[in-house]
Amino acid sequence: MSSTPIPVSSDVRDTSVARRLVSFVLKVLVGLAVASVYLFLYAPPIVTALFSFNSSSIQTLPFGHATLNWYRALLNDPQMQSAIYYSLKVALTVVCVSAVFGVAFALLVHRVRFPGRNVFQALLASPLVTPGMVLGISLLVVFHSAKVAPGFLTIVVGHASFVTPLVTFIVLQRLRTSDPTLEQASMDSGAGPLRTWHVTLPGIRVPLIAACLLGFTLSMDEITVTFFLAGIQGTLPVYVWGLLRFGFTPEVNAAFTIIGGGSLLLIVIATVLLVSSGVRPGRRRAQRRAQAVNA
Repeated sequence: MSSTPIPVSSDVRDTSVARRLVSFVLKVLVGLAVASVYLFLYAPPIVTALFSFNSSSIQTLPFGHATLNWYRALLNDPQMQSAIYYSLKVALTVVCVSAVFGVAFALLVHRVRFPGRNVFQALLASPLVTPGMVLGISLLVVFHSAKVAPGFLTIVVGHASFVTPLVTFIVLQRLRTSDPTLEQASMDSGAGPLRTWHVTLPGIRVPLIAACLLGFTLSMDEITVTFFLAGIQGTLPVYVWGLLRFGFTPEVNAAFTIIGGGSLLLIVIATVLLVSSGVRPGRRRAQRRAQAVNA
């Protein structure tokens, strides 16, 4: 028997076209809304970067010719060089301290079942959601009560208070998705807890590097907590903020461009590392399931 096509009424076709049109309009509106948000967030840094290459010392249109004089003047400033070196010293120290304690806290939460474990995680995450002004003033009061003068140590502790939880939760997420049989096999083969690190560390190496890059970015960009905990020597963001108080110069545009560009580059690298580290375990699990099905 030959099947006859069912006729489609014009009302059904009109309804389908109307739905497609409404769906297209909604997608366009959502795209414009998302683009507006990104434009609002990134337009000021882009304009700042453009003015940093402008030869005119007046921050108005039209632009002059392109130049790198403001970057040369910035890097030839001894105080700016001192602030950059100090910021790098603080950020590297913070990353080292946070990596050690972050991995330790991640292993503690993942492997040890103790009462109040969820409360411990909530308290550990609290510095990440606490406003910088509140955190800075609280730490300043604590250090003042302990008779600790503001300086390098107080800045490192202040930055590590919110970088350590970041490292902890990134590494903890990787531990929760890792294969526990690898460490169990290492233990069964006679390896102790220390030698088992040869199995554990490669699994968390990539997330740990990504977390350290993000922590380095947060430490280099932090100004609120640093402002309350810094002594005589300030970090790069604090020094640049001080320049704004005495008049806006194109050197500030160059400084913000360096900070923003470096931070964006590290964030992109960290994101790529985190995505790649999350894809590989998923592929390995899919391969194991395929092998089990074939067997």
